[in-house]
Amino acid sequence: MGIEPWSSDEKLVGEILGGSVEAFELLYETYLPRVYRFAVKRLRDAEEAEDVTQEVFFTVFSVLGSYRGQSSLLVWIFGITRNTVNRRFRRVRPPIESLDATAREVSAPAPGIDRVVEARRLLRRCEEIVEHELTPLQRRIFHLKHLRRQPIRRIAEVLGKSEDAIKANLYRMRHAISHGTPGLRTLLSD
Repeated sequence: MGIEPWSSDEKLVGEILGGSVEAFELLYETYLPRVYRFAVKRLRDAEEAEDVTQEVFFTVFSVLGSYRGQSSLLVWIFGITRNTVNRRFRRVRPPIESLDATAREVSAPAPGIDRVVEARRLLRRCEEIVEHELTPLQRRIFHLKHLRRQPIRRIAEVLGKSEDAIKANLYRMRHAISHGTPGLRTLLSD
């Protein structure tokens, strides 16, 4: 497993809880490869494993105050990792079918599983576009329109822009998202 580059888990946790970004980065960089390898081995999907890894470290940071030192930090983090991976397995579960005694054939994957995987991939791509390719103003408009479900008039008032400017930005955002995610329209229309 290797030796951690800190003197004690409790001290490292104390430093992180005290606000040390460097201490959290040290923990993250030390355990990220192990968590990712575990997730990719269990899930057999690199993108899902990346999502799980990020979710694990978000959870670790969120609940770090509950770490009591009853086990090593590595064991504690792997407990969170196992739980996160197991939740992924529970999300999409194809129906179990009994094998025909005479044919002994394994059934094909449940219909729709490929659509679920493709939908997840497209959703991740949409998130990337919103996060990295839209301007800060466009992200704010996106948030108000699609997450808060505000009407265009209200968005224009809040941002001090004309309704036409909001509509133009919405058009550019939709274009960027649809252009960056080929197959989205087909998936949504099926």
